[in-house]
Amino acid sequence: MSRRDTIEVLQMEVDIPDVVQKKANQTFDKIREDKVEVGADAKIIPYNMQIKTVSKFYKKRIGIIVAVVTLALATVSVAAAYLNWSKSLSEGLQATQEQKVQMEENNMSTFVDQACTDQGITVTAVQSITDNYYTHIAFKVEGYEPEEGLQPDFETMEVTVDGKDDFSYGGGFYDGLIQGTDGGVANADGTPLDTDENGGFIEHYVMDDGSLEYRITLANAHEKGYFINKPIHVELYNLGTVSKAEYFNEIEGTWSFDWDLQGSEDMKECTLNIPLGDTSATVVKAELSPISLRAEYEFPRQEVSDTGLDENGEEISFNSYAEPPQLSGVKMKDGTLYPFLYLGPGSLGYESEDTDIYMTAFAIDRIIDVEQVESLLFIKSYPENEEPLTEDNFYVVPIR
Repeated sequence: MSRRDTIEVLQMEVDIPDVVQKKANQTFDKIREDKVEVGADAKIIPYNMQIKTVSKFYKKRIGIIVAVVTLALATVSVAAAYLNWSKSLSEGLQATQEQKVQMEENNMSTFVDQACTDQGITVTAVQSITDNYYTHIAFKVEGYEPEEGLQPDFETMEVTVDGKDDFSYGGGFYDGLIQGTDGGVANADGTPLDTDENGGFIEHYVMDDGSLEYRITLANAHEKGYFINKPIHVELYNLGTVSKAEYFNEIEGTWSFDWDLQGSEDMKECTLNIPLGDTSATVVKAELSPISLRAEYEFPRQEVSDTGLDENGEEISFNSYAEPPQLSGVKMKDGTLYPFLYLGPGSLGYESEDTDIYMTAFAIDRIIDVEQVESLLFIKSYPENEEPLTEDNFYVVPIR
């Protein structure tokens, strides 16, 4: 956002989410109680940039963003904070303004603002969103612009949490594409999709200001609260592009970061006892956060025979266990279906060798209001001829 755009945002009339209005009212009450004087020298400086001088902020009508930023004595503005969200977490996870405010208030979303420069490339750890099992981390990359049509990537990365690496993780540069309301690919900013000469979707990695964003997701679905309030170390190595699954290095460098992850244990936990049709699977527990889903089933093991190919391409037979219907999405109280929410990483399988408890969990592709979730959706069947999925294609499990 440019300086001029920022000023215009601060001066415009805005629709205020109820939670923001409540926060603002609390702020004004606090100022009145403490008899805080905001004199002629008070300055409003969002984004570390002086915008304007205000003499007696109550003298004229000011948008709520200005009012909360002026918290005058060091409290960070909740209303302005959602303007600071990284694009890959805000736009990429389709977060509403109210969701952003709520996630900041419960500490699920926190800002890092730690920069490292090497070879003229500045990488900044911007923000993290962390629940009991997953954490998303967004990095801003400045000083590097890949060739048009090529996918940027770091060659490798190393991540430890509390000195350990017993978790899974993945990462990639944000390309501006999301799953649309019809389940297909869409541009996150709402503009029409661009296609290349082969009909493929054109990705947009470079932001309006010339920067890029790299997002990593860490996962440990087996140890509740694994990432919360733990020291994290991230190293990103070399920078280049990927084409046809091959990496081409352009810049040799190392960008290193250390800080303490924060996060929130806030989740909706449901004890259930709901069978999935005649599949022998019974859903016994579910956990929902704004960024992930997790479910446990009772599912007696059933050996099945299958075939595959060995390392020489020869067909082989093997025995494995049958899989229960997989958790896929949710139905909201307003009737909206989100049939496929998978973003990943994800985990599935029996929790141990001597139990019939089966678990599935994954990070989801958008932020959801868990209190507005009516049911979980487990895949029953797929329609023929690429018809769209309907509720009939799922086992629908109501939650309380």
